[in-house]
Amino acid sequence: MTQSFTKTMRRFITNDGSYLLLALPLLIFVVVIAIYPLFFSFRISLFDYRLTDPNQTQTFVGFGNYLRAFTDEVITNSVKATLVYVAGTVVVEILLGLGMALLLSAETRIAQIIRSFLLIPMALPPLVVGLVWKSLYNVDFGIIPYYLAQLGIDLGRGPLSELHLAMPSIILVDVWEWTPLVMILFLAGIKSLPTEPYEAATVDGASRLQSFWYLTLPLLKPTFLVVLLLRTMQSFKVFDTIYATTAGGPGTLTTVLNYQIYKVGLTFFDMGYAAALANILLVIVAILSILYIMVLERQQL
Repeated sequence: MTQSFTKTMRRFITNDGSYLLLALPLLIFVVVIAIYPLFFSFRISLFDYRLTDPNQTQTFVGFGNYLRAFTDEVITNSVKATLVYVAGTVVVEILLGLGMALLLSAETRIAQIIRSFLLIPMALPPLVVGLVWKSLYNVDFGIIPYYLAQLGIDLGRGPLSELHLAMPSIILVDVWEWTPLVMILFLAGIKSLPTEPYEAATVDGASRLQSFWYLTLPLLKPTFLVVLLLRTMQSFKVFDTIYATTAGGPGTLTTVLNYQIYKVGLTFFDMGYAAALANILLVIVAILSILYIMVLERQQL
């Protein structure tokens, strides 16, 4: 990564400037859309800034908002809920996505039709998906509690209201929506695998299970890391599903960090503290992303 960046910079410096001129619109776009809001968010996080203050005064508190976050029990619980949600969604989606990709890797008409239908959840807005599943989970008229009751399974106040069911229920919503994306990524990885190792394994008498374990899984390591990176980043940023289904409940059980930022900023109007929390979430996701990219580059050497 460092070497490629150095080579790119040398090309920009030694060239007549045409590369830089062509990239100028993109650089302006990045500065306006990404870099400026980032600096603005960091600036706001250094102040006690509340929208409920009629005078809109901003009192400089330095890193007080960050220190407050590390001693706030509500934030600690939100981080725990976020980690549970991320771990649950990513692990289940990788297992299901890989299994579906293996089952549907054949280029048959039926496999193509099934793959097309499986992509429908991914095309829906997350907020719509959350509202649909909230109706399905409704204890009074939802079909999921109804059919489970027919099987003798009592869900109490409903999947979204019981303490032991709320988190698995919203994880299931995410799994239903985003497993097709994982399947497509793994399918692309499987289609790009070389055929020579499998032919040699067949000649040596290896079974299909042995070929999968000793060939497919090792060869799919880069795909695994890409899937892990994308789904981890997206799961950390979950908001729509929580907002539409549980609103962080029951209690604060499903109040993930991103939803807590929304509550602090747009419910309690504590913008300085909300900006600090958003920056902390950004740092967590950035660190994980860098670690994944480092491992991916190491795999490609």
